[in-house]
Amino acid sequence: MRNQGQRSRLGRRRLTPRWGDSLAPLLDVIFLLVIFLLVSARFDQTRTIVVDLPEAKGTVVQSTALDPLVLLLLEDGSIRWRGDLISPSQLTDQLTQFPPEQRLRPFTVQADRGVPLESGIQLLEMLRLLGWSQVEFEVSGTPDATGFLEDRDSEG
Repeated sequence: MRNQGQRSRLGRRRLTPRWGDSLAPLLDVIFLLVIFLLVSARFDQTRTIVVDLPEAKGTVVQSTALDPLVLLLLEDGSIRWRGDLISPSQLTDQLTQFPPEQRLRPFTVQADRGVPLESGIQLLEMLRLLGWSQVEFEVSGTPDATGFLEDRDSEG
């Protein structure tokens, strides 16, 4: 049954549904789903397969020094490595002398905020090609008005 409500513009009474009228079919469907799931579910134990895993062979390589390697990228694009100004080719030569297990060490590039963006990207690409995967890039200096790094060569 429906309650009779207010009259409409045409003079007919509006019939408003009761709260329970729209909820009853939903409850019926949910109840049928619960019964279906209970009847079709299996409550027996699941079967397991025993797998014999092989033993690991080899040695674990531990890095003796976890201190990050620090490289300074100066505003003019020059590179300072271990206190000395060096060229990118000299840096490549020195980094290739590191054994592969030392390349697991973190590598930190500390750059001035005024460094051209292209110099930083080239340095990161060189480190990736040499095998360093843990590279941090730190930027220092006073931020500009926007707070973003900008490539000075692209400004017109």
